[in-house]
Amino acid sequence: MVYRSFNTIGIRAWIQDKLGWTKPVTPNETAMTQIQLLAALAQQLADQEQHLLQQQQQQTQILHRLKAVEVEQDRVNTPCGHKYSVVGFANLQGLEISVKLAGAKGRKASALCRKQGIEIERIHDPRFGKVGLYPESVLVEVFKAEQN
Repeated sequence: MVYRSFNTIGIRAWIQDKLGWTKPVTPNETAMTQIQLLAALAQQLADQEQHLLQQQQQQTQILHRLKAVEVEQDRVNTPCGHKYSVVGFANLQGLEISVKLAGAKGRKASALCRKQGIEIERIHDPRFGKVGLYPESVLVEVFKAEQN
């Protein structure tokens, strides 16, 4: 049986395997292996960096979505009622309002919100660009001040 084993793999290969002997490598082979190792490490680092960038983009998108949900939740939970733009509130009250007067009332509502520590939500309006949304209680106060 031993003879068949030696015959199959060769006695020299069997002895080298049992003694743990490996073929010595030339400096060229070693350098090439090191270069290949560096290239593999560089590729792995590049892949990790790409993955990290993708995760950061996903995190940014999630944070934007979370902010939108928080704004909507705040709108629902606002103790001072719903939020409206100046023009939207005027329309709700059945009032005609000019662009100039709406701007003046918006500035007053903004000042009142800052004074009370209320965050002003900004939304896109096709006619005016970005407009502020103010709590109903603040707009009631601003419109009452103009009537008195």
